[in-house]
Amino acid sequence: MFKFKLPRPVLVALAACAASFALHGVVFADDAADNKALKEQMRIMMQQMQELQKQVQQLQQQQQQQTQQAQQAPPPPVPPAPMQPAQGGVVGPQVAAAAPAEPKFEKFLKGFYGTLDVSLDDATKGIRGLTAYSYSYAGAGPGSGYVNNGPKGTQITGSVGWLGDLSTNKSVLGYRGSHKIPGSDVDFIYQIETQPAITSSPGLNTSYTQQSNVVKGAIGYGDTFVGVSDNLWGKLKIGTTYAPYKKSTDRMNPFSGMLGDYAVIMGNSGGDNRVEFGTRLDHSIWYESPRWFGDTFSMDVLISPGANRTYDNVVQSAGSPDCSGGNTPGSGNLPQNCDDGGFGTAYSADLKFEYGGWYATAAWELHHAVNRNSDGIGSNSPYYGYLVGLGNGVSPLLDWGTYNNYLAEYGATFVNANGFTPPYASDVADEWAIKGGVQYTFDFGLAVSGIYEYMHRNLPPALEFQNERQRNGLWFAMSQTFSPKDNLSIGWAHAGRTPGDPGGQHNYNPTSNDDTANMYTIAWKHHFDASLFWYIDAADTVNNGNAHYDLGAGGRSVTTDCHDGTNTVFTDYSSAGPTTWGGCHEIGVSTGLNYKF
Repeated sequence: MFKFKLPRPVLVALAACAASFALHGVVFADDAADNKALKEQMRIMMQQMQELQKQVQQLQQQQQQQTQQAQQAPPPPVPPAPMQPAQGGVVGPQVAAAAPAEPKFEKFLKGFYGTLDVSLDDATKGIRGLTAYSYSYAGAGPGSGYVNNGPKGTQITGSVGWLGDLSTNKSVLGYRGSHKIPGSDVDFIYQIETQPAITSSPGLNTSYTQQSNVVKGAIGYGDTFVGVSDNLWGKLKIGTTYAPYKKSTDRMNPFSGMLGDYAVIMGNSGGDNRVEFGTRLDHSIWYESPRWFGDTFSMDVLISPGANRTYDNVVQSAGSPDCSGGNTPGSGNLPQNCDDGGFGTAYSADLKFEYGGWYATAAWELHHAVNRNSDGIGSNSPYYGYLVGLGNGVSPLLDWGTYNNYLAEYGATFVNANGFTPPYASDVADEWAIKGGVQYTFDFGLAVSGIYEYMHRNLPPALEFQNERQRNGLWFAMSQTFSPKDNLSIGWAHAGRTPGDPGGQHNYNPTSNDDTANMYTIAWKHHFDASLFWYIDAADTVNNGNAHYDLGAGGRSVTTDCHDGTNTVFTDYSSAGPTTWGGCHEIGVSTGLNYKF
């Protein structure tokens, strides 16, 4: 419908037409017989109406043309900017700032992310009832059999039964972002993380069983990096991160951060709280590929330069607060060295395949020149005792130079009283691990995962008797989603037999050939929404013989291990302190909340 206002001439014409019609109508009424005059009046009126209709049509056409011209016309020119004084008194035009594509503050907020996980736990070490015996050779030396010399004078110390605790588990606060490099398709990318302490005060990552200079609550602890990214060739990053070996099978671990985390056994070569092939690596450079070949294959490669001024890696790497293998030099009442797992350059790589419900991966990692000379100090192995008994300086496997320096510093009386014994002289070797994992997720919500792992330490035959770092490992898990809110998972991990054992356990039994372990776990998760879920987890680690795997390794602030409550009040480098017990049977239950944003 067109809306318009008639001009004044048209209104005058209409009034004249109406007046003429009324006038001639009266004449018609007075002289009905005059048909000729009536016809003439009708003709004139019709002519006037036709002329009026033409004028209306012309006005409509003009209005349509004006509307179209207004729509097609360019916007009016912007008036010149007013002049304003610039620096130095020079007058210049004002420059209008371009409106950002997105408000800066909103863009800034989008970079934050995090996970908050807190649990209430109750666990037992399962040590009560174990007895420590002293063993020696029946004859002159190896091959003569063993003699049980009876219980040791010191047995279990402290509270080793059920103990409740509150734990912060793999919580993280982070910020990430990117910046387009002008003139290219490459982005500068960055990320920085920290691990908040929710259930305890932040501080050094130190407990009564181990010491560390790392502050997990400090900015930078976590996967922290800078790098460059391109959609065509992938990402190149520099910083600190979990290695590709660890990340490649993360999705197969529905118990991550719980008591039943598969890191209790998988990647854990020593069976204690540290996970050698599941740790973050400092000062690393790594490459993450895009997905190739129809979006099915990808790979990651990492190198962490040793940056160590010593040939045997007995000090921290340049710029690192802890030894490469974890913990501070001297942790565990040992000499101030990194000879409890310090290593040089590390390499890690993975290859991943994903198609439909299938996911498969193969991964490899190597730690160069891992120093474990301190495994000899305070050993309960009869073979180690035999080497010491040969006399000072006799066995080339032992570091008599360090022992004699210690003897000269503190005197024979003190050394004999505290039990300090020589470390190994050359227990330095490469350690590597390989694994393959497969996962299939069914349409009805069931995910089935399996991993095979093999870890190896390249020792000479003369040191194989104490090689606990070489074995295979298995992991099997099933996770069923019953509804959009509920999920049930079960898992089993197995640690295979090792070639030897250093004999650090207080109850070390040389007659036991079975140092395998099994960990069983079950967890139920109830999701309130996409960000928050509540979980209940139970786990049971069964250690056989001299094995001493724990519960909760791999990122929890509270773990339950095989140490009793023994506590040393001074440092004498003898390894005396919290005593390790082989064959412990830890059991734990846990419930907690996990929130992601």
